[in-house]
Amino acid sequence: MATQKEVLCRIGGATSGLLMSLGQMYSPATGLQAIALIPILYFGTDKKIGLRIMLTSGMYMGIMYTLPQIAMLRLPIPITVILLLELTATMMVFAGVSAIFLRRSPIAGSIAVGAAFVVLDWANYTFVPIWGTAQSLVRCWSSYPNLIQFVSLAGISAISFTLASLQSLAVNFITHVKIRTRILITALAEIAILSSANIACVLPKVSNTIKVAAIGWCDEDLVEHDIQKTKGFNKFFAEPASYAAKKGAKLIVSGEMGFYIDQYDRPEWLRRFSKIAKDNMVYLAIGYFNAGENKNRLMFIDNTGQLMCEYTKTYLTLFEDSNRGNGDLQTIEINGKHVGGMICQDDNFTKLSRKYGRMPVSIIALPTLDWATVKDAHMQNSIHRAIESRYAIVRAAVNGISAIILPTGEILTQMDHFQDGPGVITAEVPVYRIQTMFSRFGNWPVGLSAVFLILFVKQNFRNKHLFTNSSKNTAA
Repeated sequence: MATQKEVLCRIGGATSGLLMSLGQMYSPATGLQAIALIPILYFGTDKKIGLRIMLTSGMYMGIMYTLPQIAMLRLPIPITVILLLELTATMMVFAGVSAIFLRRSPIAGSIAVGAAFVVLDWANYTFVPIWGTAQSLVRCWSSYPNLIQFVSLAGISAISFTLASLQSLAVNFITHVKIRTRILITALAEIAILSSANIACVLPKVSNTIKVAAIGWCDEDLVEHDIQKTKGFNKFFAEPASYAAKKGAKLIVSGEMGFYIDQYDRPEWLRRFSKIAKDNMVYLAIGYFNAGENKNRLMFIDNTGQLMCEYTKTYLTLFEDSNRGNGDLQTIEINGKHVGGMICQDDNFTKLSRKYGRMPVSIIALPTLDWATVKDAHMQNSIHRAIESRYAIVRAAVNGISAIILPTGEILTQMDHFQDGPGVITAEVPVYRIQTMFSRFGNWPVGLSAVFLILFVKQNFRNKHLFTNSSKNTAA
């Protein structure tokens, strides 16, 4: 029979999991992640609680983190099972190693916990890449872009480290009275470094801008008017495109697979798009499905009506059976401003987004197709790509949220097509030609964290009994 302490430890794990999940499901609750790990870490510092109990608490943490999100997202059963098992295992490992590290060294152990959280989160979205970084445990911090400008230096991993290390220090501040001053100084030093990095990443004001637009709708909007036919095409695309052009838009993006084009009717579709581009003097980024080649594609058409280039979606979801692209990125130039393109799931993986950041590209056209339960989570993740590589994103959605996102991650304007119906959004975006540290070096904090963990273990675990404190407990 479980003791009272064991029961409390399990409750602590469950509480941590639930607090971590709330921001992922409801953006205003993101701040709860700043205290979410404290319950599980607090019990981890108690030397009377064994490894088995900590692992059990980690299991409760994983279940309470995963189940609410799965219930909300309503994913297929196979994906549900995979994510439940993988995320629960991740939380169990975190609970076990954090307890080991914190009991060995209050200060260096806290840094090690941050490093472990970085590696575990990276492994979570890298080795089980169902949704890429949309699976990250800290995805929701894009809701507060002004607080996370430093991800342009170190990516989403910098958020993982900050949350876990600072909360570990907070727990040790409570439990280690004699060295509180040292712990406080360490925490303040870390906050100062991160704040300085955030300030250093503030972008300068620019006078070079371009007006862009995104057109989107939901499938249910097409019930009365088929977009494949002239009346529906005019209503949902041609007329909004003309409206955006009158507002000054130079680039107009449509949603993923908004049009189905076969080989026999391709000339007619190109004629339609060409006429809109030429009549309105705009560039078009059209998301469509190439039925003949079974490819999910994006085509760029210039303001004279000429087809410039096409891109095929590289990262497919588990629901797609189309032929994937090879990652051959395409760019166009609009009055000296470089524009690239990705499609939906592509923006969940930084391999492509970083390539554009190194070119560098100033604007990304992002046709997207979501569904009601995942639209908010996917939107949270899209914002990280803008901050990491410092380009604007023109996100046009079918069954989701269209948005125009600044290189700072700020959303200038958006439209949830489930709530607001079909429509077009326009905004003026600044043009930057910046190659960020993250675009150049990628997730370098993961490698640095791995090295630190190796050195920490080598220094602090010289005996075989890793979960005991038989050697002298150091203070740093």
